[in-house]
Amino acid sequence: MKYINVAKANCKNCYKCLKVCPVKSIKYSENHVEVIEDACILCGRCIRNCPQKAKSLINDITIVKELLEDKTIKKVAALAPSYVSSFGSENRLKLAAALLKLGFDGVEETAVGAHVVTLEYARILEEGIMDNMITTCCPSTVFLVQKYFPNLTKQLAPVLSPMETHGQMIFKEWGEDVSVVFFGPCISKIEEARISLPHYIDHVVTFKQLAAWLSEKDILLSDLEDGYFGNVPTASSIYPVYGGIIDDVKSNLSPGSLAEEKYTFISVQGTKDLTELLQEMDNGKIHNCFIEASTCYGSCINGPEKPDSDYQPISLSLEMRRYIKKMEKEKQPPIDGIVFNREIEPDALHQDIPDEKTIRNILAQIGKNTPEQELNCGSCGYRTCREKAIAVYQKKAELNMCMPYMTQISETLSNVTLSVSPDYIIAIDNKLMILECNLAAQRLFNLTRNDIVGSRIDEFLDPVDFAVAIGNKESQPLCKVHYDRQGIIVNQAIVYIPEQDIAVAFLKDITSEEREDELLNKMKLDTMDMAQTVIDKQMTVAQEIASLLGETTAETKVTLTKLKDLIIYEGKENNGKTMH
Repeated sequence: MKYINVAKANCKNCYKCLKVCPVKSIKYSENHVEVIEDACILCGRCIRNCPQKAKSLINDITIVKELLEDKTIKKVAALAPSYVSSFGSENRLKLAAALLKLGFDGVEETAVGAHVVTLEYARILEEGIMDNMITTCCPSTVFLVQKYFPNLTKQLAPVLSPMETHGQMIFKEWGEDVSVVFFGPCISKIEEARISLPHYIDHVVTFKQLAAWLSEKDILLSDLEDGYFGNVPTASSIYPVYGGIIDDVKSNLSPGSLAEEKYTFISVQGTKDLTELLQEMDNGKIHNCFIEASTCYGSCINGPEKPDSDYQPISLSLEMRRYIKKMEKEKQPPIDGIVFNREIEPDALHQDIPDEKTIRNILAQIGKNTPEQELNCGSCGYRTCREKAIAVYQKKAELNMCMPYMTQISETLSNVTLSVSPDYIIAIDNKLMILECNLAAQRLFNLTRNDIVGSRIDEFLDPVDFAVAIGNKESQPLCKVHYDRQGIIVNQAIVYIPEQDIAVAFLKDITSEEREDELLNKMKLDTMDMAQTVIDKQMTVAQEIASLLGETTAETKVTLTKLKDLIIYEGKENNGKTMH
């Protein structure tokens, strides 16, 4: 069943969840992660450690809210003893009042179930029939053994968890028509309640969800009168504190019991230490131990679904121990008819492991051709390069998750780009100091990189545009700039990078083009001058021709007029003569 949701948009390829996941039950694909459900032990570390809050718990409590509206059903709230550290010892009875106000008919502390479990642990230890005995209060511990150390399943205590034991006690007290809702800081308790048979716990609500629920209802614990619990406190309230189970079990061993002589009592917290312990047990190196096991650092008081995200295992542990020491408590007498026994079967995962040749071929694809090239840096989330290669083979990881390899490629590409680029590329910091420059810039200044980097930009170029970019924290658009000191003309753009508070200038040398343009413009102007001179000369000639043409035309006109008049005069004389 799916319990952890991943918001793809928020997943930023940081691999933090892979780094903290003890069993690597996370698949990376298409730039986001997915939780592999059948491999997950529900420790909740991926949710708690996700810096982008991309992971969240899927646990709909709407049905619980609807249940409280049904007046025909008896409802009992069972509180994990770690509630004291989540809501404060001063609010112990006020929290009971809040749950009663929400609609529960009764509120009980699951510490009473823990006490019964303690008595059963003590009995088995006194019998001395088990080699090692691992506590089964933490479902994530049980899942870890079942799936990844199946050979050790028989070394799990064959005893119900305090939650299931308490649920059974509530059924005995309230009747089989009661509905039990368990409240705790764990994700794995949800799955434990779902798979346990018979079902004694109907629903599980986390402390974080409870805090949100109270806020939704505008219920402030400080405003409430004290409520009441349906049972008395017991010394087993110490269960959620690191070392608490051992303290409680030892205090309940029979006088003169040889259990403490046969068994060494050790407490292990956190999946890393627990996994190392199980590996040694699997190798047959650990015997005759009673092992208090919790996958959470700080044990249950530091569960993944406590209301706040503060990690305070020491101070919370001290606070709870002092509270338990002060409170009045009683030992719960055994209840008849309670079934303690529990059979835990192995549930080994099948993991396809590639052969050595395949592993080496995968490693070779990311530049790791020899074992010496395997950095084992853990940046991808896997402990070693080989583990990462196996994950790639299992389609849980991708080749490009290798940060050193991708960094090397990036640096190579950057170096090639910087080396072959004909443009001058210069990066400066917020103090106008040169951080980097490419080969073209080095050739321009006729200096080596070491001579340039660390110097102020004004030692080489006019710093005004650079200062504006840094001072205004904004990029400067493309423009033409004359750098007379260097004797160059460039098309310049300055890009401001806010994340690093630096500016990178790209200068394209257009000096030769500008010189050619100037020469071409001069040729054009000279040609225009020559053309104007020719035109002027032509106009002068034209005017002179026109002047000459004007004089001859006038003379011609006079001559032709005289000739015309003469012809007319002669004609008249001839006509007269004829009439007569």
